[in-house]
Amino acid sequence: MALMGTAGDKRGRFWHVALAWLLAALVVLPFVQTVWLSRQSRRSIDRGYNYLARRLPEQEVRRRVSIPQRPLRLAAVNSVVVSTATAALCVVTASMAGYAFAKKRFRGKALLFDLVLMSMAVPTVILMVPLFRLTVLLRLYDTMGALILPFAVTGFGILYMRYAISAVPDSLIDSARVDGLSETGALFRVVLPAIWPSVATLAVLQFIASWSAFVLPHAVIASPRNYTIGLLLGRLMADYGGLMWNDIMVIVIAALVPVLLAFLVFNRWVLQGATAIGDDRSAIET
Repeated sequence: MALMGTAGDKRGRFWHVALAWLLAALVVLPFVQTVWLSRQSRRSIDRGYNYLARRLPEQEVRRRVSIPQRPLRLAAVNSVVVSTATAALCVVTASMAGYAFAKKRFRGKALLFDLVLMSMAVPTVILMVPLFRLTVLLRLYDTMGALILPFAVTGFGILYMRYAISAVPDSLIDSARVDGLSETGALFRVVLPAIWPSVATLAVLQFIASWSAFVLPHAVIASPRNYTIGLLLGRLMADYGGLMWNDIMVIVIAALVPVLLAFLVFNRWVLQGATAIGDDRSAIET
């Protein structure tokens, strides 16, 4: 009986391992296909469009097949600048607002915090027209500032930093005030270093959100010189007269690599920051 049980356990472990490897292969397969398509030549991709010659005039075929080079390098630089600036500004503004909600008492505090929570429930599409009008009014339309300033403050960032800062003991802040630090000094020199994993988590999340933003940037950017990776992917057909899968996959890889690198570099801090608030119940009760 013991031998039969051992053999059954081995067979069970074998199928579990085999299933795990199968699922891993299914997850990795799209990435392998993306890399494979990105390495194909233009001539190889064009073979898939040869059937157009039988149905469309020659000029239309050339328009669909002969697509000019995409401004990938410029879009990648724009994405790095916009995402980094947005993440940095979001951390600063969310930390200041979260510190006020967590450690200060003022009239209308509960109402303002409720407004912050309500802002998170607003669908993104509804903001396109107001965002367009706002950027035109501020003369930011079709500039890099239109991709940075409107997204420098987020309801999620304020909520996240409010609960993270609530976990910092008041005695630590009082000690900083006794030492002569101002409120700003206490925030940036005492509070934020004490919750560094949460700060890194918010920065990474905002960087990824800004990097992959697609809907709202369409409302404020028109010129190809200001395209980000997301805008470039979204406007391939309209601006460049057609689609080429090898070019698309190159841009997809360029969009994925920085996000993966950011997660790998800050992986330890992101995991600590994501679990710190849930582990500390006092942060939620205050």
